[in-house]
Amino acid sequence: MGAVGPDGRLASYSNRSAPLLAPGGDGASGVLGPALGGYRLLKGTSQAAPHVSAALALLRSRGAASPEALEGALLAGSRSTPEGRLLDAFAALKALEGGGVAFRVEGRLALKPGEEGSLAVEVLSPYPVPVRVAAEGGLAAYLAPNPAQGTAYLRVRVPTGTAPGAYRVRLEGGGAWATAEVQVEALPARVVLSACSEGGACRSLALPPEGGPFRLEGLSPGTYRLLAFLDRDGDGALDPEEPRGEAEARPPAAGTWLRVR
Repeated sequence: MGAVGPDGRLASYSNRSAPLLAPGGDGASGVLGPALGGYRLLKGTSQAAPHVSAALALLRSRGAASPEALEGALLAGSRSTPEGRLLDAFAALKALEGGGVAFRVEGRLALKPGEEGSLAVEVLSPYPVPVRVAAEGGLAAYLAPNPAQGTAYLRVRVPTGTAPGAYRVRLEGGGAWATAEVQVEALPARVVLSACSEGGACRSLALPPEGGPFRLEGLSPGTYRLLAFLDRDGDGALDPEEPRGEAEARPPAAGTWLRVR
């Protein structure tokens, strides 16, 4: 149990690295407490502890709950501050509805097709929780470690060909759930050129959107079908509405032109 002053900073007398903080007063400010014939301002973790006791009594008044669920609700509902986790009785009540388990996801991911990234996820619980991960739109996602308690990391990979847009990854476990947002951004437009032999073996390369000179080396003898298209969405696949051009060539060949239209 730690104590903070009215500014939310750790009190000068407080113990460090406490799992939970509550108001205890500091400096010229204190917590109103009883005194002979009236009241006075008091300071100390002895003033912070009754805040936590009152919050526990409030949680207990909502019905039967195990000590683990009560402890988990206090931690799950607490607010993350630079000094540590600060008691929040109202949020603890909400967390109790999830059995004393809560997830906190900070920030969001912005990825392009073919990329992957990670987000830190706080799994607030008095015990390790198995977490089910479900991603929209074919995104690949997993949480490590899993079961998780404390800080875990959500890894997300966006497959090539994924359409730009907003996607969600749902985390669920211990009666609680949360979502992480993933914004899939469009890849820049480019010209994709492929050369395919009569046997079906293909070689590909990418050019700037305005096109340009190209060179394919190491091709086996034979006739090659050349296909160039303007890959507007950057997914590497030819879509019906994307401009294209075709030609045939036999190596060695020079001066072959393809007009993409």
